[in-house]
Amino acid sequence: MTSVFLTTNTQPRLGVFFVLLMLLLSGCSHTPQTQQLMQLDHAEPHIELFDVPFFPQTEYQCGPAALATVLNFRDIEISPDELTAQVYVPERKGSLQIEMTAAARRQGLVAYPINPSMSDLFSEVEAGNPVLVMQNLGYNWMPFWHYAVVVGFDLNQQTVILRSAETKRMTTALATFERTWARTDYWGLVIVDPHQLPATVNEVNWLRSAYDLQQTGQTEAALTAYQTAHQEWPSSSSSTIALTNLLYEQSDYRAADEVFARALAQNPLQADLWNNRAHVLKALQCPQQARSAAACGLSIAPDNSHLQSTHQTMRALDDQQAETGLPDRRLPVVTAVPEAICFNKHLNKQKHNISGCIIMVRVFSDDPNWQR
Repeated sequence: MTSVFLTTNTQPRLGVFFVLLMLLLSGCSHTPQTQQLMQLDHAEPHIELFDVPFFPQTEYQCGPAALATVLNFRDIEISPDELTAQVYVPERKGSLQIEMTAAARRQGLVAYPINPSMSDLFSEVEAGNPVLVMQNLGYNWMPFWHYAVVVGFDLNQQTVILRSAETKRMTTALATFERTWARTDYWGLVIVDPHQLPATVNEVNWLRSAYDLQQTGQTEAALTAYQTAHQEWPSSSSSTIALTNLLYEQSDYRAADEVFARALAQNPLQADLWNNRAHVLKALQCPQQARSAAACGLSIAPDNSHLQSTHQTMRALDDQQAETGLPDRRLPVVTAVPEAICFNKHLNKQKHNISGCIIMVRVFSDDPNWQR
């Protein structure tokens, strides 16, 4: 019989191994977001969305089943079998996040990426939005990927409630869920109608999601999403430009002009809006107004090369119109024209101060029923 003894050289190496193992285990158990959640007071410690449907998965079908859950919740009648052809990748025996996101967009819905925050996750659920999440139920070095839908939480019991696999109501410990979610870099989607903003929305991510929707060919859904953004952030140039760009692509110049008029009536100091509006007015065959709009933008940002080019183009167009004697078309829609472009004075210091220029905007309409 052979006996095995630890040599003096082996013992230190074994000690290092156990230290590394303990560090690894302590790292795996680190759940900072769970700890933070439990330290806060919550008005609604227990929320559950009972009306979220459930589709039990078959083999390798957790992606289609989870996606069908949230799509049917949004009144899109589609089965996991129908989604399998869209999202399932046989070589990987599963579904990739990019395919899941694209499949949601093909239904005309906004696939909005959630922030990597359990607090935001629960805020969405509290607002009535189930959240599609990806988990790694294995380890980083031996992953086991899985899709589920978060439909509730109970902070008193420290649990998350899921539609998962073959279980309609799976409860998982907060800490366990955080670990499995963290291993996917907190990947999750809130899938909503284009007219509905998620509870934790920010403008940049919403506009990016709307643009991605537009790129899939869902133009009308994207237009609705841009309109939703413009209503939520009416003074934002980003939302205004996103909406008017699509309207311009659709040759709906009058609608684009209405959007610019309202935005500039609220804040006439946005040079980029004056620049783009000049091009819309040009498309509407109003060269004089286009020249005035470009002049307004250039007065605000005289060193902007785009505005310089736009103003030069519109001035040449207006001069050409004057030489031919063709009348400038007055818009039969809401529009805004500069009451006075350049005054060599400043606005009240408590208001906006522009060196050498004041932009005054007068909004008018041929429609007596229109109100600003």
